[in-house]
Amino acid sequence: MTIRNSAIAMALVALLAGAAQAQTAPPQEEVLGGTAAPVEEATGPEWWTFSRAEAKHYLIDVNSVVRTGDELTVMVARVPTDTAAGDYSHQVDQFGIRCNGRQSHVATSSDAFEDGVPGEAYDTDEPWESIARDSFDDAIREISCENMRPSPPSYDSVKAYIDAGRP
Repeated sequence: MTIRNSAIAMALVALLAGAAQAQTAPPQEEVLGGTAAPVEEATGPEWWTFSRAEAKHYLIDVNSVVRTGDELTVMVARVPTDTAAGDYSHQVDQFGIRCNGRQSHVATSSDAFEDGVPGEAYDTDEPWESIARDSFDDAIREISCENMRPSPPSYDSVKAYIDAGRP
């Protein structure tokens, strides 16, 4: 083998090694809502308001998503708008979502009374149902399955959201 052929062979080996390494390296960034952001570990609850009605506001804990293949669970809080100051009553539901199958159901639910501490979760026995486009459940699917974020701000607890005046 000539010196020229050896140099070409060594360059080819280095190029192939670099390509193999690039294919196996973990991603350093992920696109969220059109902007790149570093992938970070969830550090605790992060409640975002994603829907408002006259009687209730709805928050989703984006850090509660647990994925198993195409299926995931996520926590959603239903916060009444008409309680007195210092009353932290709300309901927390664990939604099951089939991302590609576009199906959802409430798997478990729990009630938090005036102190804001959720009670024991109970099974709802709700069947899986199709998710209609642009529906309440579709918003949960988009946020959870597509790693979207509603408009800021976020809160570290439902209590903090209520203390902020349910903005």
